[in-house]
Amino acid sequence: MSQITQLIFREFRCFPELRYEPGPGLNFITGPNARGKTSILEGACFLMRLRSPRTSALAELVRFGETAFLLEGLVRRDVRSDLGETRLGVTCMPPTRALKLDGVSQSSSTEYLKQGTIVWFGSDDLLLVNGPAERRRKLLDSAGLQTSGSYQSYGRDLRDYDRALRSRNLLLREGRPRREIEAYDHPLAETGNRILGFRRDLVASLAPLAADSCRKISGEILEIHYEPGSAVPMMESLMSSRDEEMRLRQTRIGPQRDDLMILLNGIPAGSYASEGQRRTIALALKLAVAGLLNQENGKPPLLLLDDIFGELDPSRRDALLAGMPHGAQAMLSTAELTGIAIPEGSRIHRFTKEGALEMILSGDPSLES
Repeated sequence: MSQITQLIFREFRCFPELRYEPGPGLNFITGPNARGKTSILEGACFLMRLRSPRTSALAELVRFGETAFLLEGLVRRDVRSDLGETRLGVTCMPPTRALKLDGVSQSSSTEYLKQGTIVWFGSDDLLLVNGPAERRRKLLDSAGLQTSGSYQSYGRDLRDYDRALRSRNLLLREGRPRREIEAYDHPLAETGNRILGFRRDLVASLAPLAADSCRKISGEILEIHYEPGSAVPMMESLMSSRDEEMRLRQTRIGPQRDDLMILLNGIPAGSYASEGQRRTIALALKLAVAGLLNQENGKPPLLLLDDIFGELDPSRRDALLAGMPHGAQAMLSTAELTGIAIPEGSRIHRFTKEGALEMILSGDPSLES
């Protein structure tokens, strides 16, 4: 497994400079609002995967009034051996960025992204349950792009499909002749079939893991079912939908229309789940992704869990913490620790009113006051 042992922030979000040293297990970050709890998790995510879960605009990550930010971190790739630590570094002056591995500049992100995987949970992930289908497709893509055996081929298929889809839709919108539009049918169907097949297998692997996580947290029955945006082989669906596509001037079938059916206790969760149930389902889906990455890569991902306890009753909170993947490192942000049973061996850092980050050596929640 891989673990982050040190994070350094310079001019990132609200931090002129900050050094954070998480422990190998559960790490709680607490304190008043607007101090940077979420930003620590976001920085860890960006350092490991070169993208923010909160924004696609790099300029928003730079501290106000500055022109660039720096993130550095030490990653221990295998805590069971003496392989040592790898130093990751990313300097970003939007829109450009520069990457380093152990001080050596990297011309591409290929080797850099092999250093570790992550699973992020934020409050907006409740939209996985009742939000647009795009949110659920992104969940599948996040899992697929981080599995060691498929991330290059799956990522290439997603890029190739997107290019073909954009070109085909442009011709449809312009009302171009059918023969020009049909020139994109074969590349669209070829990559689309692979994406559809991969996502079908991915959901089949995630479903029992998500059901197990939900059962442990709340005792409820969670089912997820893949709803493909096209039959396979996809070429037949393209042929049968041509008249409708020419009329609507848009590609009507394919992976861009994939979705997940989510059932809780046999009932569609998007329409009927409560706030607490939606949070439970979203967490169960993220823990399922973590479990799958552990199975596929042979090591658990880093868990970045922002404000996970809202709308959860004490029994669900306790069950969630007890059900964290064995051996995984996790960073959890919360405004307070009152009523939370801190597992033994956890590390707690607290932001003071002055904005300093201090470590609490004891896991006693009473020290939160």
